[in-house]
Amino acid sequence: MNKILVILWLCLSLNASAQYCLLFDIKVDEPEMVVSAMNDLMNTEWGKNLEATKSLFAYGPNGSNEATHTIQFCFPSEAAFEKAFISYGQSKEAQLVWERKLEAFSSNISQTLNTPIWYNDEDWAEDNVFMFYQMEVSNPGLYLSEFKDFTKKMAKKLNFSDRSYGLAAPIVGKTGDYTHFAWIGHPDIKTALTDSKKMMSDPLFAEFSKNVSEVRKVVNILMLIRIADF
Repeated sequence: MNKILVILWLCLSLNASAQYCLLFDIKVDEPEMVVSAMNDLMNTEWGKNLEATKSLFAYGPNGSNEATHTIQFCFPSEAAFEKAFISYGQSKEAQLVWERKLEAFSSNISQTLNTPIWYNDEDWAEDNVFMFYQMEVSNPGLYLSEFKDFTKKMAKKLNFSDRSYGLAAPIVGKTGDYTHFAWIGHPDIKTALTDSKKMMSDPLFAEFSKNVSEVRKVVNILMLIRIADF
């Protein structure tokens, strides 16, 4: 948990106003114990007063990622980071739960702090399954332009304009594997698979892939399944 304090502190120096999502990718053998530990953590005074969405996701087919789950704290502002940083340092109860209970049933795979570059104006909390596309992007400006044009057309064509989707980048943490990731939210696994199949066989997808082939390399395609919100 000490690493989360370092990440939060680094983010306080950023001047841009944006949302930030802190992702802890972990590997666990007893998923029910992680849920129990997260419940205990969120029932501390620190957890109750945390100005963030707090969620646990399981990975479905997850490519080369060794993680089985990801814990996500999404903050609305830099001020929320500051409050979390200061209050965690003052909460021995929260520190004990994280360091002695949560870490006893999990091993850390990676930690990243991520910020959206562009996204549609829909609440990601309404979606239960997410397709994540981790990529190496060499020309962010070009890729963003193509991505916005493609996703707006595809969302209208496949009728997912009311779901969350967008492009984000890790700004602190383990970033060597990829530079950006795109996400598309879905209500359930069946819809996620059906829509992904339709998208990948659509001429719009072929055109988009051709347009970004020189600036994008797909590293991993992941499925995140919401287990619990706290």
